[in-house]
Amino acid sequence: MTLTEQHGLFFEGELPPMRSLRTAWLLALFLGIAGADRFYLRQPVSGTLKLLTLGGLGIWWIIDLFRITNEYAADGASMPLAGTNVLRRGLRVASAVLVAALAGVLICVSAAPLAGTVTAIKALLDPVPPPPTKEWVTVAESSSTKAPASLVTLTGRVHIEYKFTGPAVAYLQPVKGPAIAVLSLGKAGGAGAIGVTVEPGTYTLIVSATGTAWTLTAQEFRIPG
Repeated sequence: MTLTEQHGLFFEGELPPMRSLRTAWLLALFLGIAGADRFYLRQPVSGTLKLLTLGGLGIWWIIDLFRITNEYAADGASMPLAGTNVLRRGLRVASAVLVAALAGVLICVSAAPLAGTVTAIKALLDPVPPPPTKEWVTVAESSSTKAPASLVTLTGRVHIEYKFTGPAVAYLQPVKGPAIAVLSLGKAGGAGAIGVTVEPGTYTLIVSATGTAWTLTAQEFRIPG
């Protein structure tokens, strides 16, 4: 007579074998989206639902990782899972680490497009002005009706356009030092353009002409301002 029979305990059939805690957890980790852990634990109905919902869109998958490590976790036949408490604690820590890592990855992946969207919105609301570009800037003008003009050059390379109806002489007088001749025309005068290279600085544009209705314009290719 067996021990159970001696105490008056009788079973109609043998108890089903205990399911492994480690195997159930590994199935929940790698195939939990398909409900493999639930099928292994003799829970076909919830396993099918988990399969059809892809692990409850991931939520059910995470819950089962921790549920299996519970001290009172059991399979569909109400049999406890075979495994030590040390193993349960270790798997519980591993579940927490995996979920934290997954959350970090999701945050990083979602933060990149969000940051790009915020940057685009800020650019629309507060557009950055385009960088300044070089252009031809008039640095001095003189004519038959204007007095000698002040010329300030930043690059030292000046483009001069002129039109005279008679003899003319034009020169640049620096603040210190001798004057620099830039143009000399005979009796017939003329119209045209010349390039002059001088030291960057401030000059006085002085023109001497006997004709009428003459003009002289000095320009420089640089950033305005």
